[in-house]
Amino acid sequence: MPILPAEPDFYPPDLWNDAPAVPPQGRRWWCLHTKPRQEKAAARDLRARAVAYFLPQITREDRTPQGRKTRSVVPLFTSYLFLLGDDRERVEALRGNRLANILDVPNQTDLAHDLRQIHQMIASGLPIVPEPALPVGSHVRIKSGPLAGIVGKVIKRGKGDQFVAIVQFLGRGAAVDLEDWQVEPLSESTPR
Repeated sequence: MPILPAEPDFYPPDLWNDAPAVPPQGRRWWCLHTKPRQEKAAARDLRARAVAYFLPQITREDRTPQGRKTRSVVPLFTSYLFLLGDDRERVEALRGNRLANILDVPNQTDLAHDLRQIHQMIASGLPIVPEPALPVGSHVRIKSGPLAGIVGKVIKRGKGDQFVAIVQFLGRGAAVDLEDWQVEPLSESTPR
C-alpha cells in the first residue's frame, strides 16, 4: 500500500485566521464520528468538496518488534473530526460512507474556543499526547455488553486501560481492560 502524504489539519488554509468565536449565520460546528480509521479519508473527501473542517493530528513514535523506530501522523481524537458548515455541507459529509454518526454541538462558542486552543497547541510544535476523558481514579459504570451496569474505578491508563470492580469488605477486586467509550462517568452522589 502506498504511503500517502499527511493530510492537512484543517481546510481552508485560513480557517483559523478568519474563524470568529461564533460561526456566521447558517454555519456551525458539527462533530463527525467516523468509522474506524476513516478520519483522514473523511477529511480528504471534505477538502475535495471544499467543506471547512478541522482534524487535529499529532505525531506518534513507536518501535517495531525488531526495535526500528516508526513515526506516524495520527488523529488526536480517534474517530472524530469537526466540520464547520451549513446543513447542505453536513449532508455532503455523509456521502463518502465514512461516518458512523454526526453529533450536534449545542454550545458553539465553547467548542469553537476549545478547537482554537487545540489548534494553537498543535501549531506550537511542542509534543502533544491525547489525554483520556476518564483519568485514573474516576468512578464509572459500564454502559453496554456482558458487563453492563457494573460500577467500578479506572485504575490504569495506557495501552491497556483497566477498570476494576472492588469488593470493599475484602479490599480486593477484579480488573478488566476497557475503552473510554464503553464506560460512563458517575458523579459522587450516584448510588453504587
